[in-house]
Amino acid sequence: MRHAKSGWSDTSLHDHQRPLNPRGVRDAPRIAHALQRLEWTPSHVYVSDSKRTLSTLEGMKTIFGDLKIHIMESLYHSPAITILECIQKSKQEEVTLILSHNPGTEMVLYQLTGVLHEMPTAACALLVEQGGKWHCQHVLRPKELD
Repeated sequence: MRHAKSGWSDTSLHDHQRPLNPRGVRDAPRIAHALQRLEWTPSHVYVSDSKRTLSTLEGMKTIFGDLKIHIMESLYHSPAITILECIQKSKQEEVTLILSHNPGTEMVLYQLTGVLHEMPTAACALLVEQGGKWHCQHVLRPKELD
């Protein structure tokens, strides 16, 4: 998943400290509701340590409740390999959410599936491994939700 929409109004903030804007605050629980409806509620989360990713997760936790959370500095603007390492740490029978940034999210999706998926802010790709191959079941995008 890519973090929700962040704000740029305070130009004195370092990129790492940018907060969510009002749309981002609204979209995070909307995506969580959609995941819950599809029975894709995560039990584990790997999340970048940036303010906007942590705030996205806070908005989602209002829907999900308690989660096992791994805050990772290395997920901040990470290369695809870092996200892939998080996937390898995940148990196959569990739903794991990796909450980070672009371009890493799009690059990982392409590497795993061979298909380029656009990942706007707050987009979440639902991936399943079957027979050693990854398949993208769906990409949830806030603008496409009810």
